[in-house]
Amino acid sequence: MQVIFSDRAYTAVMTETMEKIRTETGGLFLGTVVDDKWYIIETIDPGPNSIFTVTYFEYDQKYTEHLINKIAKLYDKPLDLIGLWHRHPGSYDVFSSTDDGTNTKFAKIREQGAISGLVNIDPEFRFTMYHVAQPCKYKKIEYKVGDELIPPEYLKLKSPDKLKDKMYTILNKDEIIGELLKINREKGGDNL
Repeated sequence: MQVIFSDRAYTAVMTETMEKIRTETGGLFLGTVVDDKWYIIETIDPGPNSIFTVTYFEYDQKYTEHLINKIAKLYDKPLDLIGLWHRHPGSYDVFSSTDDGTNTKFAKIREQGAISGLVNIDPEFRFTMYHVAQPCKYKKIEYKVGDELIPPEYLKLKSPDKLKDKMYTILNKDEIIGELLKINREKGGDNL
């Protein structure tokens, strides 16, 4: 089992950690799982209305749900929520009981479980990745970083032409439905 970060996803973890250097913070992983390789394509930040303290942080649920849906639609291949990470200030590099509950919830989402990472800066940046299986079983796993390690089809964005075609399909369908409703109303009907 191995985790492979895109350059962008790994950089996003470091950037979020830097922005909240004195408190806990974290994020969510979007990607895909293929043959025991967990490809992390995007990392979603916790959001502007998150709660950040030295001992605790909480995601901005509305923001993260919104951003997960938006970002996942950018890619040609579907991206799934496959895990999460957070930072413990100092050298505390084990999951708390609160973390166990969160990790258990995430592991239930997918048959393969989830991945969860802990960031520490003591004094060097350290990122420890775990696979989380049911019932809350942790296994430390290695990770690598680099777009060149990810099959190109997982990094490919939807083409503008494909998106235009989708827009026209939606508009045409809306126009057809509108015309049918207009005809139905003219005939005195309430339903199609």
